[in-house]
Amino acid sequence: MNNNHIHLAFSDEKQSLSTTQDETVLQTLIRHDIPIKHACTNGVCGVCLTPLLDGKIDYGPQQPRGLNQKELANGYFLPCIARCQSDITIAEPKVKVR
Repeated sequence: MNNNHIHLAFSDEKQSLSTTQDETVLQTLIRHDIPIKHACTNGVCGVCLTPLLDGKIDYGPQQPRGLNQKELANGYFLPCIARCQSDITIAEPKVKVR
């Protein structure tokens, strides 16, 4: 099983979170107490929309229905169903937790 890392571009300190291909990006962020708003956890609502700055993710058999073509073209992804296929770097989620 490969371990990948999620690098947080929005963190003041250089922070890298360890994850596996069995865990979604959202699950990893929650496990490490990184605030991210989420709701459906199945790729439909788009609440967890986050900029992917670098790296490769995979949605597996699920479809990112909560992601429109403009958001996709601008580099956004849905952490709730995305799994790391390589180390990734993300920016702060578009929707902030209040």
